[in-house]
Amino acid sequence: MVKPSIFSKEYEKKMRRRKRNLIILVIACLLIIALAVIYIRGAFKAAVKETNKVKSNISAENKQVKDSSHGAKVSSTDQKSKSVKKEENYKIKLSDGKSVNLAYEGKGSDRKFKSVTPGNGNYDISPSAKNIVLFDSKSQSILLVDINGNKQDITNPKYVSTNGSVIEKNAQISSNPSYIWCLSPKFLDDNNIAYISQLPWIGKTSKYVWIENIQNKSHIMVQGIQGENIKFQRLTEKGLTVIEDGATVYVNAAGSVTQ
Repeated sequence: MVKPSIFSKEYEKKMRRRKRNLIILVIACLLIIALAVIYIRGAFKAAVKETNKVKSNISAENKQVKDSSHGAKVSSTDQKSKSVKKEENYKIKLSDGKSVNLAYEGKGSDRKFKSVTPGNGNYDISPSAKNIVLFDSKSQSILLVDINGNKQDITNPKYVSTNGSVIEKNAQISSNPSYIWCLSPKFLDDNNIAYISQLPWIGKTSKYVWIENIQNKSHIMVQGIQGENIKFQRLTEKGLTVIEDGATVYVNAAGSVTQ
């Protein structure tokens, strides 16, 4: 642009116009710069806000997953604790000074016997799991323990023969410690047990099977089973499995013997 001559008539007018144009240009530049700054700051804030939103969503999702996992773990633990029932036990002292623990589970009328420790085989649990019979080998006693922990000795204290002669348990064992007064009590049902004995004979070594009703304490010898070696095995639908000198027979609560 040619600078106007100071001697020109239009000099002052042109200088004012030039100054005005310069001011307008400066204002326009400042306005453009201001708008650019505002735009950039707005875009930056939006970007920061969006980033924070994404981070917040990720954090919330992670927390939800963690809470869900923790909830599942707690639920699994609760379920496991509910499925595992707490066992309690009764301690029964035997004549040799040792004790056995009778474990049961459940509460009130739902209680049931589960096991006996030490499990040396000298016990049996009734079909309803409401009673246990223990064999005290030192005293040759049959002990009945109910689900409430009540213990009673249900051993036959004496045998009365058909001719009226009496054999006392304590006297017989004292005079002949190897004599088998009773052995291996097993449940036939919830009211009757079977056991092995040398009764009714004194001078023989043969063994027999007897049945005792635990309600009225009656003792009846089973006819048809006699042997030098008698063992009891599991209870079946046919009755209690009896191994009589190698032969297998079954006896039920009524005293019937089948093969």
